[in-house]
Amino acid sequence: MRLLIFAMLCMVLLNACGTAIGSFNAQPTLPTLPTVTVEGGLVTVPTVAAAQLNATTVPFSPNQDNDPKATPIGAEPTIAPIPMNLDPIEVGSVGADNVLGQHMRTLEAAGLYSGSILIARRGEILLRHGYGMANRTTRNTATTKFRIASITKQFTAVLILRLHEQGKLNIDDRICSYLEFCPTQWQPITIRQILSHSSGIPDYTDFGDFDARQATPTTREELIARFRNEPLIFTPGRMYKYSNSGYILLGQMLEYITGMPYADLIKNELCIPLGLNDTDYDHSVAGNDPSLALGLYGMGIPADAIDASTLNSAGGLYSTIDDLYRWDRALHDGQVLKPETLALMRTTQIKNYALGVMRNPLAGMESVHHDGMASGMRTFLGNFPDPDITVVVLSNYENADVVNIAAYLGMLARDLP
Repeated sequence: MRLLIFAMLCMVLLNACGTAIGSFNAQPTLPTLPTVTVEGGLVTVPTVAAAQLNATTVPFSPNQDNDPKATPIGAEPTIAPIPMNLDPIEVGSVGADNVLGQHMRTLEAAGLYSGSILIARRGEILLRHGYGMANRTTRNTATTKFRIASITKQFTAVLILRLHEQGKLNIDDRICSYLEFCPTQWQPITIRQILSHSSGIPDYTDFGDFDARQATPTTREELIARFRNEPLIFTPGRMYKYSNSGYILLGQMLEYITGMPYADLIKNELCIPLGLNDTDYDHSVAGNDPSLALGLYGMGIPADAIDASTLNSAGGLYSTIDDLYRWDRALHDGQVLKPETLALMRTTQIKNYALGVMRNPLAGMESVHHDGMASGMRTFLGNFPDPDITVVVLSNYENADVVNIAAYLGMLARDLP
């Protein structure tokens, strides 16, 4: 089904763009969306003529008990909210007509993007805007809330690293020290290996029955039961293989050590202190929350429902572009972790993965980032340290190419005067 959807979207692109291949500086077309190679290079792809920017987007018609072992990380918030002087106007508040905004209007007109974007360079917001439809009647705006999928992992990783700072665990400890009913095959696995996806534990979202079960509310214990008795797919620490299962176990360890539910830790330890007022754990049933953007496979194609409990501490949060920008700045400014701990979090462990974030270059620039995908959602949060460019791309099109969009916007932002 998803291959068919992808083919349909390709037909939309070809019809909108024709067959001409443009260069970055071609006129009268706008800058083209690049494809980022494994090495971080750029290859141009078909572009949409500037005359098509005023095309109307086709509307869609969707179908509609813990065992406390220690004290909490912190009883009271200790971080003052970060002041943000953001324009309260939701649509077109910043940069809608500059080169960044024009490029996104091109993608929107071609049916390749729906969502919200924020680009900032050295603390100055260059683009903050919504594109496409959040649901049947409402456009996406700069304040639309989206499920952020695997961007959740860096929040989970930060909570673990805070416990590491406080001496309540060490990331080189064996995970079985903090898990009840730990199977024999997990005995050698360390927390560091879980954080860096080098544990060898198979990813339960790859199991054949996941899609059929994703809309059914569940518990973390039930999720763990799905993979507890599965054999490891390689010796721990030997290689990299992305695994949501490991981050489910991190959520379990957080609750075991602190005695607090994961959702409460997110809210009380991170969201409230940092002023992330539009970020939280998604408690809706089967994703049925009208305050969140409706997930689509592509323009006019509603995605299958998903309940956040099936992603939990690996992908169960929602947020906005503003809040994720606040989060990025809080990390950057040392408001969340000590400098040495932040450096540890961002140090590559195996392949291009650090601890809850990726370090592979994009558009030829060093980057610290993570992307996410869930049913009907694609997300990206990244920072290019030199020259300190933050890119937040949240989309309610599952087939949106958020990594390449972010890479190209980062390059454009770098080159702006």
